[in-house]
Amino acid sequence: MYAIVDIETTGSSANYGKITEVAILIHDGKRVVDEYQTLLNPERVIPMNITALTGISNEMVRDEPRFFEVAKEIYQMLEGNIFVAHNVNFDYSFLKNEFQQLGGTLNLKKLCTVRLSRKVFPGLKSYSLGNLCDHFGIANHARHRAMGDAKATVELLDLIIQNDENHIANFLKKDSQEGFLPPHLPKATFDALPEFTGVYYFHDAHGEIIYVGKANNIKKRVKGHFSNTDVVYKQGLKDKLYDISYEECGDEMIAFLFESSEIKKHFPIYNKAQKFTNAKYGLYHYQDGKGFDRLSIGKKMKGTLPLIGFTSFDRARDYLIELVKKFELDPELCSLPASMMMYFGYTIKTGGEGAAEQRERFKNAIQSIKENSQSFCLLGQGRTHTEKSVVLVENGKYLGFGFFENDMAFESIDEVKRIITKYPDTPDIQRIINQYYTKRKVIQFATQVQEPNYGLFA
Repeated sequence: MYAIVDIETTGSSANYGKITEVAILIHDGKRVVDEYQTLLNPERVIPMNITALTGISNEMVRDEPRFFEVAKEIYQMLEGNIFVAHNVNFDYSFLKNEFQQLGGTLNLKKLCTVRLSRKVFPGLKSYSLGNLCDHFGIANHARHRAMGDAKATVELLDLIIQNDENHIANFLKKDSQEGFLPPHLPKATFDALPEFTGVYYFHDAHGEIIYVGKANNIKKRVKGHFSNTDVVYKQGLKDKLYDISYEECGDEMIAFLFESSEIKKHFPIYNKAQKFTNAKYGLYHYQDGKGFDRLSIGKKMKGTLPLIGFTSFDRARDYLIELVKKFELDPELCSLPASMMMYFGYTIKTGGEGAAEQRERFKNAIQSIKENSQSFCLLGQGRTHTEKSVVLVENGKYLGFGFFENDMAFESIDEVKRIITKYPDTPDIQRIINQYYTKRKVIQFATQVQEPNYGLFA
């Protein structure tokens, strides 16, 4: 027996939205034998755009039952049946979440008429319920209402059953992965995903990149996105995911670096982190009219060359405080009030006393920053057993990464430059390099400090 279900909700995520209407039609494989429908009071305001779509208003549901009041009836309708819906994971996740909040559970076999339609009727331009109804001449006089869409789904299921070539049986097999996949992602695409380390891309119906991720096992990580607990998946990505591509990286360090660069390059709508992390503030050194060395924090401006860059003022200030404490600098010469430094337990005298000694301390502090502007490369695993990966940093600035054969040895930085692909340097990149600096083999090169360090060891 099939339980064809359609629900209307206050939003797209089961964790934040609530059900406003539910319709269930019990189908014995030939015809509908029972039905259930009710509006529900979601106990929250229905957004205006949802009302405009469904026609369900706050006034309509004000006196309707809450879910817990009809939960037993709904469960009895569903129990023991195959849960069928158009984009089944959407409807199923909402109902499952409601039952879990009541201390219960929902554990049914599922069929998705979107995925089944793709198998049984390949080659159609769209598999939305509305377009399928138009294509097959299925009448739906109440679109975006639970019972109207449920009845349309029943007629679609009838067509699928009439034209089925064992797809339903395959979908219901215990080892089938059809049930958890997004509605528009071909199973063959998921099955073809590799289990190596790399970067993967989620694409929409137009081939546009909507999410970039990295993983030590691409297939395992992608599967993790399709769980009901995955944040990205909750945000509606599942309904827009049509294809997945990937790039092999071989080494986790390379995957981190490449992912960061690709996020900034493509600016995918579902990537929230690593989009706006350019260095906005710098630590500047200058001498005042009396010849005293001074350090100050300022916004980065075109044509200026800071000693070191930071993504926020707070990070720059914290760095400067530690620098003052470490080298016993006069805080008043570093734009840090002595009273504030006393709060951090710093008691050095101010007022320009010991000018020569202060000058030497400033010299040492500035030199310590410049010493972090090293030239080196980090070696990691390659994509095959015959190659390795290399990341190149020159004068503290990330240049890019590449791959080389195991029997190749580097004697100069120019040799490394010839095999790498160049990528932009950002604070996120520097953070990643800093993270792996002690975990990978390092080859040092002679350094000529010409460029500022953007936070490598800060």
